[in-house]
Amino acid sequence: MSSRAPSLPLRWHLVRLAVGTLLPAVVFAAIVVFQLARLERQDAERRVVRSARALAAAFEREMSGSIRTLQALAESDHLDHGDLEAFYAQCERVRRTQPAWKQVLLISTDGRLLLNTSYAWGTPLPPVAEQGSFARVLETHQPIVGDIAVGRGARRALAFPVRVPVMRGGALRYVLTAVITPESLTDIVASPSAESEEWTRTLVDQQGKVAARTRDPVRFVGQPATPSFQRNTRASLEGVYSDVSMDGEPVYVAFSRSQPSDWTAAVVSPRRLLDAPVADSMLAMGGLGLVLLLASTGGAWFISRRLERSITQASEAAAALAQGNPPHLEPSGVRELEQLGEALERSGQLLRERERERDANLAAAETARAAAVEATRAKDVFLAMLGHELRNPLAPIVTSMEVLRRRGLAQTPEHEVIARQLRHVVRLVDDLLDMARLARGQLSLHREPLELSSVSSRAVEAATPLIERRRHVLETDVPSSGLPVLGDADRLTQVIANLLTNAAKYTPPGGHIRLRAGALDGGIGLVVEDDGQGLARELIPRLFEPFIQGPRTLDRSEGGLGIGLALVRSLVEEHGGRVEAHSDGPGQGSRFTVWLPRHAQAEAPRPQEPRREPVPLEAATARENRIRVLVVDDNVDAAEALAELLDMSGYEVAVAHDCPQALERADAFRPEVALLDIGLPLVDGYGVAERLRERLGGASPVFAALTGFSQDGDRSRSQAAGFRHHFVKPIDIDELIAFLESLRSARSGAA
Repeated sequence: MSSRAPSLPLRWHLVRLAVGTLLPAVVFAAIVVFQLARLERQDAERRVVRSARALAAAFEREMSGSIRTLQALAESDHLDHGDLEAFYAQCERVRRTQPAWKQVLLISTDGRLLLNTSYAWGTPLPPVAEQGSFARVLETHQPIVGDIAVGRGARRALAFPVRVPVMRGGALRYVLTAVITPESLTDIVASPSAESEEWTRTLVDQQGKVAARTRDPVRFVGQPATPSFQRNTRASLEGVYSDVSMDGEPVYVAFSRSQPSDWTAAVVSPRRLLDAPVADSMLAMGGLGLVLLLASTGGAWFISRRLERSITQASEAAAALAQGNPPHLEPSGVRELEQLGEALERSGQLLRERERERDANLAAAETARAAAVEATRAKDVFLAMLGHELRNPLAPIVTSMEVLRRRGLAQTPEHEVIARQLRHVVRLVDDLLDMARLARGQLSLHREPLELSSVSSRAVEAATPLIERRRHVLETDVPSSGLPVLGDADRLTQVIANLLTNAAKYTPPGGHIRLRAGALDGGIGLVVEDDGQGLARELIPRLFEPFIQGPRTLDRSEGGLGIGLALVRSLVEEHGGRVEAHSDGPGQGSRFTVWLPRHAQAEAPRPQEPRREPVPLEAATARENRIRVLVVDDNVDAAEALAELLDMSGYEVAVAHDCPQALERADAFRPEVALLDIGLPLVDGYGVAERLRERLGGASPVFAALTGFSQDGDRSRSQAAGFRHHFVKPIDIDELIAFLESLRSARSGAA
């Protein structure tokens, strides 16, 4: 006999209830506060990066102005005539108009300094101080911003050159240089507002030397930046990382490299400025949560004392009733305990006891009925959700198979088996969704007058691959006219195809299947017969119920879920008809008869939809101006496989897996088409489309939904949200390419 768990007083149960109820709320609040603080920190990081980017742009504008002035000076006629003394005077006049320039130099291609405005004309000149940028001008014939170097003059001052080539007749004649002091960069790095007064703004040259700094410039200008700074800023053009400043303080460094000068602008902020919001928020939330837990525990402890007294009295009254004595309870402040006392007093009367027992039985029966109804509803919801969730893993598998096929790697029998079985799984998922919709009354029919022969021919086409694979002989006897019905062509095709597929599955290879139709009982009858394994008599009454199947072999090579015939009955009844099954027994074959009401007016057979042929890979790739497609899907496999398939089909593709990535990709990629998964985390596909429109404005792409939700309401919602097309997973690549090509045609027409 198992031992009983130790019991606890009521007060401890109340304490556990209070703590268990409040603790998740406190944890959830802490998570929310942490996320908000983290978002605030990310916003601060973005502000610092923007500041670094603005600093780099300001430096580049300043250098561009100096380069333009030097280029204008390089066109001087004095250089054409070789009159360097007159050119010296011209350089001196220009230098006085440029506050940032310390001196102007003219250097020959062999490295000799021909003039220096800091020295009188004709006096001996020192050699060129910074040779690296001079060599780059000789090599590239392009303007160059050099690095910080110590001058060769008596003052040994720090400066950096801005050099431009002097070209004559397509050949390099001289190198004209403006020497700029780091002090002239003070206004560029100065903090633009009081908001950033704790930030340190820095300019660093290509060799990693500090050229300008807002804090303690005398100490650090001309010094090399820290190795970690040089390593991180060389790795990318822009970013944020944590470091230790040259002052030895823990900081976050936001940097941006200017182009084409390739100098680095950095904004350094103390870590406490970005980390403090998160730490303070979590500390405050922890303190508040602790106070709430203590308060709730104390309140539960106090209230439990009153409850314990009332329950003890009720226990004593029940014991007295068991001994045949009249129960007695003191008035209680707890309504439930007051009712318990009254019930104990009434329980002494036999008649009332039987009435109470009857009421309890009725209540139990009602509870059981409600539970059965809820179980049925839960089953329908589960089927719908299962069908939807199965589409997500099917999408990358279907797309990957198409990629293999287009690469020419899917020609083996094994690939054909995979493709065939994959189509089988997709059909099972569709059947699940149809059953769920029928159970909830959400399956709508699009009725129109049509001839039964038009839908039967489409059904035969759909079932032919399985019939041929199992080597069956199919005979059809359906008149091309004279059998008018009012119905949904797609659903009636599904009914006939399900019956033919069912016959092919349950008929041994090499069997015979017959499809015939004609007038029957004032309506139209359609019969599917086979000479297969037949049906047991006890199975026929339950054959059209969901998940009911006849005996199968263990291999189940063409297995299903047992919902095909249930779908057939539901769809036929939705059309006002009926379906019946007959068999003479196991091994005697089976016959399924569908009766439909005749429609008054016959219509010509509905033309079959033209089969979409895949867009040839070579033709798509050869097109100019490839369409840029942004694929946004949190299913990484599905997104990558679809991107690869689109790339093979001649489109330029970018991939993102959530809203922030989509916005980031869109800024640089500028897509013309955006395929958005509706079920994205945090921000769904509708939200991503809205944010892309806000960010790109008139340059927004054409939006198409990519989702596992396929009901009419889902399509209406995506259309209302501005989506041009609604693709259901697993996606039909031919349908997608046809859509993209229609956009290409529209774009060409607009052009």
